[in-house]
Amino acid sequence: MNLQEELKALKERIAELEELTKEEREFPQDGDAYWFIDDEGGMSSTFYKNYYLDIYRQKIGNIFRTEEEAEFAAKKLRVEAELRKFSRPFKEDEYNYFIQINSSHNNIVVDSDDCYQTQGTIYFKSTTIANEATDTV
Repeated sequence: MNLQEELKALKERIAELEELTKEEREFPQDGDAYWFIDDEGGMSSTFYKNYYLDIYRQKIGNIFRTEEEAEFAAKKLRVEAELRKFSRPFKEDEYNYFIQINSSHNNIVVDSDDCYQTQGTIYFKSTTIANEATDTV
């Protein structure tokens, strides 16, 4: 390998290491490009400038490294919004049905609990309603 080829390979390796360093450091930092979910549910991008909009987006978790991450988050929000149309608040000493994914069997199951409320779980009045919600989404 001649000197020019070695130099080119070294520059490529430095670029790879810089990319790794970018991924490992705290995100976002001033000047970083980021994606967010806009007011209409679409994906938009901008640069982080520690501006009040950047800070508010960061506080609610609406800053993403890639467009794909933002799209996934938006889809998740749409699914949760649809499920909540069928839901009700957790009621102590009553059956509270919720949806689980059984990773071992790769299927969806409905379970219930009457005393333990798990943060972030969407609860339903009955198995029928929970199943109807999963069929809808």
